[in-house]
Amino acid sequence: MKKFTLVLIMTALSVFAYYVTFIVEVPEYTPEDAKLYIAGNFNGWNPSDNNYVLKRESNIFKGTFELSGKIEYKVTRGSWENVEKGEKGEEIPNRVILVDKDMEVKIKVYHWRDFVEKQSAGLKSTYTGNIKLIKDFYSPELGNKRNIIIYLPPNYESSNDRYPVLYMHDGQNIFDASTSFSGIEWSADETAEKLINEGVIKPIIIVGIYNAGSERINEYSPWIDKNYGGGKGELYAQFIVNTLKPFIDNNFRTLSDRENTAILGSSMGGLISLYIGLKYNNVFSKIGVMSPSFWFSDRKVFEFINSTEVPNETIIYMDIGTMEGSNPDVYVNDTRNMYKLLQKKSNVEVLYMEDRGAIHSESAWAKRFPEVLVYFFGN
Repeated sequence: MKKFTLVLIMTALSVFAYYVTFIVEVPEYTPEDAKLYIAGNFNGWNPSDNNYVLKRESNIFKGTFELSGKIEYKVTRGSWENVEKGEKGEEIPNRVILVDKDMEVKIKVYHWRDFVEKQSAGLKSTYTGNIKLIKDFYSPELGNKRNIIIYLPPNYESSNDRYPVLYMHDGQNIFDASTSFSGIEWSADETAEKLINEGVIKPIIIVGIYNAGSERINEYSPWIDKNYGGGKGELYAQFIVNTLKPFIDNNFRTLSDRENTAILGSSMGGLISLYIGLKYNNVFSKIGVMSPSFWFSDRKVFEFINSTEVPNETIIYMDIGTMEGSNPDVYVNDTRNMYKLLQKKSNVEVLYMEDRGAIHSESAWAKRFPEVLVYFFGN
């Protein structure tokens, strides 16, 4: 009976596995020595699984694998830093196929993430105004590199004036749709340019700090979440305060005092902005906290706020959309509770806003960004 049962099981497995041939067209700039992989729900989303490597045949890559059922997947060059991106350089949803027979799947990869973020993919940038890009800026605190992108006000080149500075996280998302994670930018450059030219706000410098890709969550929280990571937020803070800010102050005409220095981010960037702004309150006087991820690491940020004194006068902009995430009430309630907690702090003024119907997205943050600039730098 045991032998017969084993034969039945093996037969059943062979019946329900089908041959799927992937034929992948890649962008011309793909390196000659590139290896391509299929990563998906069938292999634990391993981006460099040699069981699912494709072979190059002229200008395409091919591979045939045994699969079945609903398959979600993406194409990588061996890492999530090198995953495929969309036609405009945007993040794309998981590809999905239903495998219920032998099939051939043709795929066109438009771009690779690392080329998009290094602006080497031939995409047209959507910058407005005077933009400077510093590639591969090194952080001795974190032992890695990232791009730094800087917006300079309209009269920067024709004057000797010095300017307030706003530091922003997720820098690849704020000025340029071609490098944005979602293909939608914050339009921070267009917004600043318009408000400055209209005399609504003072001329400012905006410093966009690219995130470090797969290290983003680790760097955007000083506390570790058992499911998502974290724990490098203090090192990231030290990088901004001890390495990046001195570089910006030495190479651009800034007003370097705390009264003229602000920090801003959204989601996890909102969480780390609040931490940095209060931990290094001698450096920052203005803190922007948009759609913050206060839930992270069992809400340890609340313990931090409870135990932290704010020695200097500080203004905080904080907001939340009422339709964020799969459980919007959690986001809203966390943010309301933080607002109440911050209101009790000495030397703290908070402008709090709830955006009715807004979701967790770049387009929502772009819409609310003018409010932040006016609050921080309004004339």
